[in-house]
Amino acid sequence: MQIGVSTNPKQNLMQEISWAAENGFELIDLYLAAPGAAIESTDWHAVQRAITDSGLAVVCQAASYLPLNNPVPGIRQAALDEVRRSIDAAKIVGASVLSVPFCGWPAHLTDALGYEYYRQLFEVILAHGAQRGVTIALENSAHNAHQLKYFREILQRVPKLMLHYNIGHGRVGTAQSLTREYLFAAADRLVHVHISDNDGERDSRLPFGAPGENAAGNSALNIAREMQTLHSFRYDGSITLDMGGDRRWVIACAQELRTVWGATA
Repeated sequence: MQIGVSTNPKQNLMQEISWAAENGFELIDLYLAAPGAAIESTDWHAVQRAITDSGLAVVCQAASYLPLNNPVPGIRQAALDEVRRSIDAAKIVGASVLSVPFCGWPAHLTDALGYEYYRQLFEVILAHGAQRGVTIALENSAHNAHQLKYFREILQRVPKLMLHYNIGHGRVGTAQSLTREYLFAAADRLVHVHISDNDGERDSRLPFGAPGENAAGNSALNIAREMQTLHSFRYDGSITLDMGGDRRWVIACAQELRTVWGATA
C-alpha cells in the first residue's frame, strides 16, 4: 500500500512535491488545475524531473471544474480537449493513472442516453490514454443519489474504464458508507482510492475525526472499517489523503492510516 497526498493548486507545485517527499509520503497525487498546475502554463518536464528526483510515485487527477456535462456541445468539446491535454501532462510526468471526476451528463438526456454519452465520451478518452500509456479511471462524486447505479451501467458499457473510489464522497448524504457496495460492483476495476473525513452531509475534506461524533457516536468515517473493507477485497494499491487545512493534520492522518492498515491486515 502506498500513501499519497493531493497537491493544492493554490500552492507552488514544486514545493508541494518536495514537501510530500520530505514528510514520508510514497506518492504525489497531482491535481491538474489552475492556477498552480494549469495544463497550459506548467512546465511538465520540470515537474517530471522534480518527481523523479524526489523518488515519489505519481498519479494525476483531471480538474473537477471541466464541464463534461454541459448542454452546449462546443463547451463539452472544449472540456474533452482539456481532458486530453491532462492525459498528455500525465504521460510527461510519468503517471500511471489519470482520474476523471464523474459529473453526470447534460440534464436534457435520459439515463439511457446518458449512459450512451459516457460510452462515446470515454471511448475517445480511453483511446488517447492508451496512446500515451496512461490508465483512465472514473472517480465517484459526492452526489450519491442513483450514482452507484450509474457507475454499474457505465463500467459495464466501457470495459476498459477503471474505478477511482473516493471513500469520503461515498459517505455524503447516505445512511452508511458505500465503500462495500461499490467494491462488490467493481473491485476488479479499482486502481486508486481517495480518503478524507466529513460530517456525512457535505464533502468537507477533513482530517480523520475532525467532524466529531455523529448520532452513532463516531466520526462520519470509521477508518478501521474502511481499511478492513479494502483488505477484504484484496486491495493493496495507492491511497491518497485528499484533505484541506493545515498540513500537520495530513501528516498525522498518514501515521494513523499506516497503523490502522497494519492492524486490519
